Amino acid sequence: MKDSLKRRYAIKLLANIIVGIINAVIIALVPKALGPIAYGQFVYLQEFFMKIIGFLDMGSSIAFFTKLSAKHTRKELITFYFIYSFLVLCLVFSFIFIVDSTGYLNSLLPDISNTYVYMGLFFGFFTWLTQIFIKISDAYAFTVSVELIKIGHKLVTLLLLIYFIYMTIFDLKKYFVFHYIALGSFIFILIWFFIKNDLFNKSILSLNFGFKKVSKEFLDYCHPLFINTVITMCVGLFDIWLLQTIAGSKQMGFYGLAYSLAAMCFLFTSAMTPIITREFSKSYEQKDLEQMKRLFYRYIPMLYSIAAYFSVFISIESENVLSIFTDEKYKGAFLVLVIMAFYPIHQTYGQLSGSIFYATGQTKLLRNIALVVQPIGMLLTFVFVYTLDLGAVGLAYKMIIVQFIGIIVQLYFNSKFLKLDIKYFLWHQVYSVVFFILIAFISSKIISLTSPLYEFLISGFIYTLLVTIGAYIFPQVFATNREELRLNFSRLKNVIKK
Repeated sequence: MKDSLKRRYAIKLLANIIVGIINAVIIALVPKALGPIAYGQFVYLQEFFMKIIGFLDMGSSIAFFTKLSAKHTRKELITFYFIYSFLVLCLVFSFIFIVDSTGYLNSLLPDISNTYVYMGLFFGFFTWLTQIFIKISDAYAFTVSVELIKIGHKLVTLLLLIYFIYMTIFDLKKYFVFHYIALGSFIFILIWFFIKNDLFNKSILSLNFGFKKVSKEFLDYCHPLFINTVITMCVGLFDIWLLQTIAGSKQMGFYGLAYSLAAMCFLFTSAMTPIITREFSKSYEQKDLEQMKRLFYRYIPMLYSIAAYFSVFISIESENVLSIFTDEKYKGAFLVLVIMAFYPIHQTYGQLSGSIFYATGQTKLLRNIALVVQPIGMLLTFVFVYTLDLGAVGLAYKMIIVQFIGIIVQLYFNSKFLKLDIKYFLWHQVYSVVFFILIAFISSKIISLTSPLYEFLISGFIYTLLVTIGAYIFPQVFATNREELRLNFSRLKNVIKK
């Protein structure tokens, strides 16, 4: 509980880097082992059920995390949310069973066998459930211990995956079984950890906590998000359904691969999201808007630039990245990756500035933003995927455009609420990305090797070196100053000497 924000971020960041490396190995193994069609089916099922479960979540998991972070003595919240989680599973299973019984399952999930559909259902639920357990650990500031557990668990499950791929007849069914083992064991370990630290005890088994009162509390928080979640689900399902129906599983595989590779650029910023949400929640509970303002200025532009540092380089080096991770079957994913690599940049604002709305209970405003932005997204999907028949490239264009629009709107309202200088944030978004694009372009043209891996690594080294020099000359790119950079370099030297 006494771990500082910086320590929790450092450990979470370390875990994200290691998990990111492991995920990179998985991306290098699984798409090639399954092939574009089977991998596309997996991506479709994953996206489909996460969106269905996300709809039933209706922001309740954020409410759960926010309220538990603000007052961690409220163990009844844990009891309530486990009951709600079981209800979510029952609802999703019932929905799929009814659709299957009426013969419409293939229309909803085209070209995918019923067996895989039900396996995908449980995979989606257990994925969501693990996120709930992580939220509990972050709310109680057990971040350090749980992230270390996550690292060890990921390493062991990677070995299990390698066994599945090289020692068995690996197919989509085996891949789902692997996930069941990995997710189930992780949940079991966290339950043991929480019991050991007296977070889970007999009190959470008690149903005598005023179920109606807690339900009303969650309902008051979440009901403005109902329309938001309905629209988000409908647009999200429409996106993947149209791509799967019009372009097929192969294009879905290209999109899923590009999205997974781009997601690795989100390592640094995603580590901060639950931590800064917790800090926003605590500051708002104490009516300390100045602290919230300081956190916003301090971390969001900096993390935006860190995400841009990775994303821009991946975009410029897309051809080498695909050569390293995949084979000729995924050659068509090149342009999709070029575009999707930019997605994590503004995803930083989406996650971090979006946490302000949840921490302050401005869920009605979040709903109203969705009412404006999401229909635009659906229209763009129809134009790019159906009318122009751009397949995965079209969906990538749509994702970038809609995210940019949504983030600008969010930033506008956050600036009004916290009395921020919006021009500073907008200008920083522009010049920092231009800064990285110029350096990445120069780095990619300096050398030309026959080995994609060596060319990628050497270009990356040159790129990092030039960025470091450029950041010292223009420290405002990372929302810092030279004095702070000198101090950090001095600390780094001391750590190395020790």
